Amino acid sequence: MRVEPAGIEITVREGESLMQAAWREGYEWPTLCYAMGRCTACRCEVLDGLHVLSERTDAEVALLGDLNRRVRRANPRRVRLACQVSATGDVTVRKPGVKKRTEERAANANDTT
Repeated sequence: MRVEPAGIEITVREGESLMQAAWREGYEWPTLCYAMGRCTACRCEVLDGLHVLSERTDAEVALLGDLNRRVRRANPRRVRLACQVSATGDVTVRKPGVKKRTEERAANANDTT
C-alpha cells in the first residue's frame, strides 16, 4: 500500500486491515475508536486499486452512508475505513496524518499491550 501525501510504502498481509498493517510497521494512523469500526476518523480515499479491496463491512456501510450525507468532498465509492478494509494487491490511498511512530509513543504502546 502506498499512503499519500506522505509517500509511505506499507506491506499489507493477507487478512490484515490497512490500519493494522500501518500499526505493525510502526506508523500512526489517525483514529478515535482504535479499529473498532465506530468512528470515521480512519477513513481514507482510494486513489488506485479499488478492485483489490475487500467488500464493505456492515460498519463501513452504516458509518460511511451517514458520512456521505454530511460530507461531499470525495467520491463516496472511493472512501473506505482503513480499520475495516483489506487489500489483495497494490493500492494507493490518500490519508493525511499517517506518520512514523516516535520512540516514546512506541514504548507507551508496548506498555499497554
